[in-house]
Amino acid sequence: MEEIRYKRIAVTGDPGSGKSTFARLVAEYTGFRLITTGEMFRSIAKDMGVSITELNTRAEKQKDIDTKVDDFLKFLNDAKEDLVLDSRMAWHFIKGAFKIRMAVDPEIAAKRIFDDSGEFREEYPDIDTAIREVKMRKQSEVDRYMNLYGVDISEPDNFDLVLDTSYKSKEDIFSEFLEYYKEYETKF
Repeated sequence: MEEIRYKRIAVTGDPGSGKSTFARLVAEYTGFRLITTGEMFRSIAKDMGVSITELNTRAEKQKDIDTKVDDFLKFLNDAKEDLVLDSRMAWHFIKGAFKIRMAVDPEIAAKRIFDDSGEFREEYPDIDTAIREVKMRKQSEVDRYMNLYGVDISEPDNFDLVLDTSYKSKEDIFSEFLEYYKEYETKF
């Protein structure tokens, strides 16, 4: 009897790139269960009474913050279901995943985050602070994962598909994804 291979789509990206929105669209399209580790990270930040940027800075020195999320991701390799993973590191930990990175111009990212009215809105007093914080957060994440795992989360060669969302509509981004995803599906 042939072993069932489950499909995995790992979506990572810069803060403000539209990663979570895109991952939700992919999950709706495929019917796969969506797992969002960003919610776990936001919950940890809230419990500690700090911002996401501050938690990222602390995580550079306190490995246990990432270990909680990373151990959960590793556990998902044994899940008996197809998954879409909205996560900074799922592309690294999930075997056989179709790996997607969402990139965005930092100033556009900051404006998106500043204007967001969603449940997980990050509060900034002005757009200049938002730009500064988003750039610091992105650099903190790049540094942290390089130090922890020796991987560069911003290196395009680590991914099957890199989508720059700076000047594209959700529909155009999704169409580009579908073109590449159809190739991935033929491998199953």
